[in-house]
Amino acid sequence: MTHTPDFSLSPDSLRDPLASGWGIADMHGLLLDFNGTLSDDERLLSTLIRALASESLGVTLSADRYITTFAGRSDSDILGALLRESTRPHAALETLVEQLAERYERAAASVQLISESTREFVRGAAALGLSLAVVTGANRQSVLSALRKADLDDLLSTVVAEEDVVHGKPHPEGFLRGAQLLGITDPRRIVVVEDSLPGIAAARAAGMRVLAVAGTHPDGELRNHADDVLPTLNRSVLTQRFDS
Repeated sequence: MTHTPDFSLSPDSLRDPLASGWGIADMHGLLLDFNGTLSDDERLLSTLIRALASESLGVTLSADRYITTFAGRSDSDILGALLRESTRPHAALETLVEQLAERYERAAASVQLISESTREFVRGAAALGLSLAVVTGANRQSVLSALRKADLDDLLSTVVAEEDVVHGKPHPEGFLRGAQLLGITDPRRIVVVEDSLPGIAAARAAGMRVLAVAGTHPDGELRNHADDVLPTLNRSVLTQRFDS
């Protein structure tokens, strides 16, 4: 059973010291989504899931529907929903999740999906003294393999994957778990970086600040829900200031 950290606030702590604006350097913790945020792989993931749905479940899933309905949700949530649409015999959900993880690892083995600018962003955040974690709906092994390939496994040794939570995004459990593992009790001193609407909703529900990375959803839609929208992740983001 997942323990939820106590985020009850005293009256004095309700006066936000960063009410007039903030930057990532003001934070104590940085929680990073994986697919579409750290890893430029949302298109790859869409292709793999749509192929698996067609081949194993007989379900046709368009690229547009994948983005609007499933982007940002855990592998198990996505495949579970597609499994319920299937009208033919199929493998168990756990088997489908394993098959997706195997296909992802094979596809990602020959390419570097975490860009150099994103790696510089992570290194810069660590140099600032922030506590770092990955919070994702993806399979743990797929994430760890990608982090090792990008030489980020030492800096991002704390990973909350789909196996570690009961409820996936947009539920805040994963981000609350990440905060607990980092030992941070004030959610306003944590910034989440996300690319999807369910992920942004989860960060908001956890009481954390959230920056959206452009690409998965239209910028205007992201801007309606996040503190700000970043065209890309790079080291210069660490010196930007954002409205509260």
